[in-house]
Amino acid sequence: MVSRLPNPSLSVCNNCLLTMVRGRALLSPDRTGPAPLARIVPGMRDHGAHLEPSRKGADMPFVPASDGVLLHYESTGSGRPIVLIHGWTMNGRFFHKNVEALAAHHRVITIDSRGHGRSGKELVHLTMEQVGRDVDTVLATLDVRDAVLAGWSMGMATVYNYLAQFGTERLAGVIDIDMTPYLFADEGWPHGVFGTLDARSSLDVQRQMIADRTGLMSTLVPAMFAAGSTPEPDVLAWWADESTTVPDLTALALWVSFSSQDWRPLLPSIDVPVLLAHGRKSQIYPTPVWESLAELIPQTSLVLFDESGHSPFWEEPEAFNTAVLDFLKQL
Repeated sequence: MVSRLPNPSLSVCNNCLLTMVRGRALLSPDRTGPAPLARIVPGMRDHGAHLEPSRKGADMPFVPASDGVLLHYESTGSGRPIVLIHGWTMNGRFFHKNVEALAAHHRVITIDSRGHGRSGKELVHLTMEQVGRDVDTVLATLDVRDAVLAGWSMGMATVYNYLAQFGTERLAGVIDIDMTPYLFADEGWPHGVFGTLDARSSLDVQRQMIADRTGLMSTLVPAMFAAGSTPEPDVLAWWADESTTVPDLTALALWVSFSSQDWRPLLPSIDVPVLLAHGRKSQIYPTPVWESLAELIPQTSLVLFDESGHSPFWEEPEAFNTAVLDFLKQL
């Protein structure tokens, strides 16, 4: 099993963050109109503020975290569990192109991280360490064992935080969906966000989050897709709309938390197979981070999605689903 290592993150001072945003509304405005994606998100129905999945046989309950925050999850299908963990300011609905195909063979669990999706929006314990503990709470409550954790973007940082605290006792494997173990580029490590993010530019991102989060997301959301692609405007609008349902302080605090973590020292101790599922045309990670991951993690297999950027599960869902099912067959 993975040894439980000291967590490499810097502490997040929520009081400091509150001071930074003093005088600004921290919660995103309530949505009063329907989300705009009925035609491109099949199987979804309008529940007023958002479109929610209508999945036959899906359980949609909540689990209380250690501090009482309600964690929303959905569980569909049976067999070896695969747990899909979303990225920063996203939610489990982003895997709607994958759940049905995977649930035909496995139990599929999606979790909305605290402050995201339908999970509780309390502005407490907004650290990646806590998000990792939240995953353990869900797995323990559901008695999930022999599972595969699949983390997309910040979701993979969630997986690292889980591994550092709880090891691999409940796991059979891990899937890394287009993520780096360290977000900052520096000498000898070119695999930061956009290939250029450093501590100073991360502060610029934080300032823009406070000043104009909508404008920030209008830049970031298109970058989630393959370089040279032109996503439909309705898709971009839905992604941005879902993102901005996350409270501003939650988005800011978790950005500070996971951008300050360096998981490279953890990688050699991962003792379960890891599938690297990366987009060849990723704009978020334009450098071949998968090569460094393969060198640092003992057991890896690699699938590159030629027409995908940061989100191969959305951009090439059939190929992604096949790759995941093939990986699980090998475990």
